[in-house]
Amino acid sequence: MLRDATIVDADSVAMLVLHELERRQLRRLRRLSKEQLSQLLFVGYHQPRFRYGYPQARVYQNQGVAVGVAYGYPAAIESTLDNQWTALFARLQVTPPQQLVVTPRARPDEWYLDMLTVRARYQGKTYQQKWFDEWLLGDAIHRAKQTTAVAMGMDVRPGSQLAKLAAQFGFVAVERRKLDRQTYFHLRLKLREKTDTQL
Repeated sequence: MLRDATIVDADSVAMLVLHELERRQLRRLRRLSKEQLSQLLFVGYHQPRFRYGYPQARVYQNQGVAVGVAYGYPAAIESTLDNQWTALFARLQVTPPQQLVVTPRARPDEWYLDMLTVRARYQGKTYQQKWFDEWLLGDAIHRAKQTTAVAMGMDVRPGSQLAKLAAQFGFVAVERRKLDRQTYFHLRLKLREKTDTQL
């Protein structure tokens, strides 16, 4: 079942985000132990204006537990979602990084899918002949279409499961990027034609 994330999902969603950030190997987070990062994400999850706070998330629930999550938002608000990192580092009594933990990634005309991940034991599982991550991506596209964004964007590792899934939904690679010294492809899905005010 797909639904908006709530405060109640803090434990399960923070763990999903933790595992995904570990895979991404963000340099600014390497100074934190796994336990510290887990604490930071748990506290941050409760902050409405945090990149990985609950208002930006939709979850896939299985037997009452969030086993998958998708984080997305319009490009216009991305810059406001990283103001909490410093306070969260301070709360752990760790010196915050001088540079942004996550560099802005969305193009100005996009609704951006920041993260889509499913708990390992549920990857490859289906409901009504669709994978859990397929449900989440379809839902994210639906959310993007409810906005005025011209396109939906995301960054994926070459050859990843998400890259393959996105291709099935019609996403195309438009740019090769280096994010934290790792290669990503920026994918876009056209949602509508640009209006005169967006040109």
